[in-house]
Order: sequence, then C-alpha cells, then structure tokens
Amino acid sequence: MRRKIQYPCLNILAVLMNTLLPALLHAQVKEGNEMVMLNPASAVHEIHINSHVATSVIFPEPVSMLTGFGLVEDSAAVSGMAQSRTSVVHYELVMSDTLVVRLLKEGDPCHVTVRAGKNIHLLRFAADVEAHLAVIIPPPGQRNTAREVAPVEVAQKRITYNSDELVGMLGRARQRKFLQSVNPALYMGWQERNGLELSTAKDGVTCTIYEIQRWPEKDVLVFRCWLNNTGAAAYEFDPVDIRVRADERAYAAQLVDCSGIVMPNEKIAMDVVLQGGPGGGREHLSIDNDFRIDLPQAGRTRASAALFGGATATLDDGK
Repeated sequence: MRRKIQYPCLNILAVLMNTLLPALLHAQVKEGNEMVMLNPASAVHEIHINSHVATSVIFPEPVSMLTGFGLVEDSAAVSGMAQSRTSVVHYELVMSDTLVVRLLKEGDPCHVTVRAGKNIHLLRFAADVEAHLAVIIPPPGQRNTAREVAPVEVAQKRITYNSDELVGMLGRARQRKFLQSVNPALYMGWQERNGLELSTAKDGVTCTIYEIQRWPEKDVLVFRCWLNNTGAAAYEFDPVDIRVRADERAYAAQLVDCSGIVMPNEKIAMDVVLQGGPGGGREHLSIDNDFRIDLPQAGRTRASAALFGGATATLDDGK
C-alpha cells in the first residue's frame, strides 16, 4: 500500500494563487469606476491608465486634432523617449469619436489637447495601478461665474470724482510733450491720438476734436478741441451742457475748460475731460471710438432769483 505524501508548501502556494491572483487582476481596473463620465465643468480631465488595461475615451463629437508630448502611435517609439520623465502613452483612434490608450512607460502625467468638433478638451493621463476602463467625456458645460455683489462693493468700485484731480489730469495732458520728455514715468500706460478732425457743427459754430488722450488707470479721456464761429452772431453757451458722443451714446463731461462764448469769426480752444460712465463706474471707452462733441443750444441757463435775494438776473443774451 502506497503512502500518500503531503507537500504543505504546495498547499500554501495553491491557497495564495487562489486568493491573490484574482485580487491582482482585479486591481488593474478601478473598482466601481470601470466606466465613468467626467465632470463637464472641469478645465482638465484626469484619466488613470496603466500598461495592463486598454482605456477607451469617448468624445461627444468626432476628433479632428490630437496632440501631446508622450503620445505615440508606434509602440517601438518608446525607446526614443527612455530619458523622458513624462509617461509614454500609446494611442489609437479606433473610431472618429473614440480613442484607445495604454501606458507604455510610467512617468509624470502626459498632458494632451484634443479638438472634437468646435470644442477643445484638455486631458491628463496619469499612471495608476488601477486604470479606468472606459471614460465618457461630455460636451463642455457653461460655467456659472455669476456671484452676488454686496452694495458696499458696488460703492467701492465707483469712481470718486475730485475736481482738483480732474484739473491736474487736464494740466498733465496739456503739458505732455514737455513733461514726458523729462519724466516718462508720469505717462506710463497713457494713449494718444493726434492730427484728428472729428467735427460737429451747430448754428454756424464748428467744434473739432484735434487730439485725444486716455489714461486707462483713471478711466479718463481728455479731448482737445477748437471752436470756430463762422456765423454772424456770438455763440454763448453753458459749458456744463457739453456732451461727448461715442456712436449712439452721449456722456456728460466732468470738466470743460472754455469761456463759454465765441464771437463771430473767432476761433477759441476748448478742453473736455470725461471720466467713467453715467452710473459712476468705469466705462472703459476705447480711444479709437468715433467721438464727437455735442454743442448745446445757444444761451446760458437763467439763474434762480433766490440766489440774488429776490433781485432779477439773467444770463442769456442780456435780455
């Protein structure tokens, strides 16, 4: 009678094979995340890959462009990137909207740019023990950048008008040619248009903008103008009624330096300073707009008699 010989070490090995091998094979794919749909709000999509799993990436539209350092179509190309710190990823476009990738050499994440239809998708292939099996990339979602703004924040962003500062800006614009030559830092960021003839006419008076200067930091525009009266009567007006027009919109000036009267056959200078917009915020008007000066009706505004203790005072043509 033959005696059956027991090999305890073989029994232990069998147990290990039966318990560890399925676990090792299962660990190659992310459990519970074998197929995932990525978040459309993410700017960069991270996809986990390894050398044991072919990961499918499905796009919402046909792929027309695919590029990234570390991507190779030929597995043999990995030898030429042996010194690279970036992961080497083999790819194949198996369908117009489906990309299959597999890790060839582990390293830093491989960043890829894909154009599908009219959209650009940014991918980051990261080496991992557990890989995604299938990844669905949805169309890019619109990000909601709206947020509630507190009233105090609105007030802080409004422009604080300061008459002394406006006068200083006008003086700086007038003396730019000299001051910039001795202190260029004063005009850092300033813009200028010269040799202009942006004209409007009213009742025989022509207003021509010949120079515009812009200081973006303060949202200030300075218009240097000529008023030319070719009519037979004096043109008297209230400077506070001057408006600056940009296309279909008109803006009230914050400062107008002019006498307010132009005699017949006389030509006088007028400078206009515009800062911000009607709501008190920044208007960011481009210096390249087709600006015009809207001249008011002739005649100054009648002053209130209360200002003179009941006496009668008029400021329009002495009538």
